Amino acid sequence: MMGKKKNLIVIMTDEHRYDSLACMGHPIVKTPHIDSLAKGNFIFENAYCVSPLCVPSRVSFFTGQYVHRTRSVSNAMKCHIGLAQASFIRILKENGYKVGLAGKNHAFTDEYLGKWFDYREEYGHHGKTHGTITETDKKIAEWRRTEKRFKDISAQKSYGIMEGLVQEPEPFAEEYCISHRIAEDGIRFVEENRDNPFFLYFSFPDPHWPNVVCEPYYSMYNPEDIKLEALDIDWDEHPFKHYVQSQAYDYPAYSEADIKRILATYYGQISFIDKAVGMLLSRIKELGLEEDTLVVFTADHGNFGGRYGLVGKTGGFYEVLVKIPLIMKIPGMQGNTVVKAQISNIDIMPTIFECLDLPLVEGVQGKSFFDIIMRQKASHRDEVYAELGTPEFPPPVMSKEEFRVYQKERLKKDGIFWFIDYTTRGRAAMLKKGNWKYCYYVGDREELYNLKDDPWEMINLANNKLYRNQKEELKNHLLDWILTEPMK
Repeated sequence: MMGKKKNLIVIMTDEHRYDSLACMGHPIVKTPHIDSLAKGNFIFENAYCVSPLCVPSRVSFFTGQYVHRTRSVSNAMKCHIGLAQASFIRILKENGYKVGLAGKNHAFTDEYLGKWFDYREEYGHHGKTHGTITETDKKIAEWRRTEKRFKDISAQKSYGIMEGLVQEPEPFAEEYCISHRIAEDGIRFVEENRDNPFFLYFSFPDPHWPNVVCEPYYSMYNPEDIKLEALDIDWDEHPFKHYVQSQAYDYPAYSEADIKRILATYYGQISFIDKAVGMLLSRIKELGLEEDTLVVFTADHGNFGGRYGLVGKTGGFYEVLVKIPLIMKIPGMQGNTVVKAQISNIDIMPTIFECLDLPLVEGVQGKSFFDIIMRQKASHRDEVYAELGTPEFPPPVMSKEEFRVYQKERLKKDGIFWFIDYTTRGRAAMLKKGNWKYCYYVGDREELYNLKDDPWEMINLANNKLYRNQKEELKNHLLDWILTEPMK
């Protein structure tokens, strides 16, 4: 549809709450470069991931398939895209594109990267893992592995806090830190391939844990300016697995000041990413490639961002976990449009390929929303689905008193990551239809929310007799989807 082959850049952040951007109305976060990308282009207010877990979401993004089709149910390497799987990358490569990765992978096996990628400068949460690794890269990786970032503020001292509380900046100049290095590697790939059609997977490990960032970003946000929300949630009315994680991370020992400090760092990580995005887009413009490059900004999934007193993610489907940012710049199309239609992240690559006039990979379940961009349609998906969890039956639900004993035993036996059995084992699925959301968990409590009346998902209506018919209708829809979709 666009004649000459256009370049493609997918910018993906990790665990980025959908509303933590200035262009999405956040009152504090500064993201001028991402806001500039949104201005005059397309910003999607209701984009959802098909799984609130890194690898399953990314695998679905690059295959256009739901998790129960890809069988990518965890972050294990066996769940990454292998040579036997079809993905959009192969189609790009077969159509003459140079293919590069700058940043976090969490989607492809080493074998797949070796066959289909021309360029690999890869980073994890602890630092750079593949490509040109400098001495400072090594120092940063060593610091991140050995820094005592898990401050124990538990009065009982029974286990340490894991998630995010580092009360000091990363002790390196920003030009040596991960987000800046990813920008340099992305720019080098673009410069080396400016005369070819190219695809760049420009992927940031942040703002995910370990929630560390250098200056000036660490001090950019005053924790006292941050407002917390929905702190008084009653976990007795929600799935037991969510309660387990809230206790395993020792969140009850966090003060509100601790949570705000984590969020101030989280926002600093986002602003550092914004700087890196600006570096790449500025170089694209300088090279005269701006009108020949389609750019997508999105994330694999969300983050609690302080809601319920939590940071990070859990094995659940709250809006802040399954809703994702999505911005698209399409050459030759003026947007300046806020799209309210519901979008699934398996729809993004089919849409891009329609824009680029490329054939789809086989087995795609995602649906192009190109007609929405062209304003031929006002809606896209009446229902959105998400799923997660491995096939094993989850550990048992128990009383809080029993759990306290069980937790100490498991911690002693299996270490601090014991709770992952609860957050990853047991299949779970979500259906959002209109203002209603229904979630089913094997071996655990169901969830039903009226998002219009209860946007923070505080009141679980699943056991309320007044909503029995509503729950059964949504449950049947969810069963129909998950039992028939694999056969299509």
